[in-house]
Amino acid sequence: MCNPLNVLLFKNFDSFGRTKYIPLLNSNYVKYQDFSGFKMTKKIFNVLGYDIGGTKIAVSLGSSDGKIIASERLSNKDKTPDEVLPKLVEIGKKLLADAGLKASDLRAVGIDAPAPMDIPRGLILNPPNNKSWDNVPIRDYLSERLGVEAFLENDANAGALAEWMFGAGQGKKNIIYLTMSTGIGGGIITNEHLLHGASFMAGELGHTVIDINGPSCNCGLKGCYEAFCGGRAVAQRIQHELAGQNDHPLVQLADGKIENIDFVTLFKAVKDGNGYAISIWDELCLRHAQAIGLFINSFNPEMIVLGTIACACGDLLMTPIRQHLPRFCWKQMLQDCEIKPAKLGKDIGDYAGICSALNCLYEKGEFELHV
Repeated sequence: MCNPLNVLLFKNFDSFGRTKYIPLLNSNYVKYQDFSGFKMTKKIFNVLGYDIGGTKIAVSLGSSDGKIIASERLSNKDKTPDEVLPKLVEIGKKLLADAGLKASDLRAVGIDAPAPMDIPRGLILNPPNNKSWDNVPIRDYLSERLGVEAFLENDANAGALAEWMFGAGQGKKNIIYLTMSTGIGGGIITNEHLLHGASFMAGELGHTVIDINGPSCNCGLKGCYEAFCGGRAVAQRIQHELAGQNDHPLVQLADGKIENIDFVTLFKAVKDGNGYAISIWDELCLRHAQAIGLFINSFNPEMIVLGTIACACGDLLMTPIRQHLPRFCWKQMLQDCEIKPAKLGKDIGDYAGICSALNCLYEKGEFELHV
C-alpha cells in the first residue's frame, strides 16, 4: 500500500472489519484498506430493512439505489421477542418471494431500533417502550435465518443515514439529522461518515443540557433539549399549567379531556391564534434555535435536517427557528448551513433499516456510495 509519510505502520482491524494501518510514530496518518475479499461494487443489489419501533415494525425490501420494492407493517405493541422474531423472518422471505427474488438475491439485512443497544454485539437492550425486549440478539438471529450479513443501528442514526443517502441531505458531506417527535434524537454525518463515538453512543443530541435550571428529563439530567422541546415534555407542561381549567380552548380542542392534550393540540391552537399557545410556541422555537445553534458551532454542518414534527409544522416552526439562530451560533457557520425539513417523511421507516445495512457495507469498502 501507499505510505506517503514513510512511517512505520501497525496493522489492526477496526469495528467495521476494515484493515486499519496505525502509525507507530507520532503522526495523524491512518489508512483504511478493504480486507474482506468482497470486491467493491457499483452493481445494484437487494437489502432487507427492519425498523423496530415500540408499537410497530416496518419490514422493507429495497435496492442499493434507493428504491423501495415492497414493505409490510406488523404490530409490536406488548409483544415479546419470541412472538415477533419468527414473523420478521417470515415476512422478509415473503417480500423476497413476492418480488420474484431468491434468497441468493439478498445481499444484507439492516436493523434499526431505539436505544439502548450494544451495536458491536448486535443486541437490543431493554428499550423503554418495550421492556420485554431485553438483551435480544436480533442481528445474529436474522443473519442466521436469512443467510446474509446483518447490521444493527440506533434508530436516530438510521434516520440520519436515510436522509443523507436518499433524502434532504443527499449530495452533502456533513449533515445533522434531528428526529423531533415524542422525544428528540439525532444523528451526525461528518465527512461522509456516520459519527459513532467511542462507545457507539454519539448523537444523543436530545440530551444536550441547554439550561442547568431547566425541567428534569427522563434520562436523569436536568434541562435537556428534549425536556424543553420533546413532544411528551411539551404536552406534560401544558397539562400541568392548565390543570382544572376545563373550559380552556386547548382543553376543548382535546375533546374536553386535559389528558388528551398533545403536540398536535398545541399546533392547532397556534394556528387558531390562541395567545397562550402562541407564547408556548415562541419559547419552543427559541429553545430549538438555542440547541441547533450549539450543534452548528460544535459540528459545522452543511445542513441540519429536521424530521417528524418539523415536516408537519412547516414554516410555522422553521421560520422562527431561523430567525432566532443568529443569537446562538457564529455568523459564518450559520451562513454555510441550510436548515431544512426532512424529505422522506413517513417513508423514513422504510429506508432506515435498509440504509443501516448500506452504510455498514460502505464503511467496509464493499459498496460505493454516491452522495
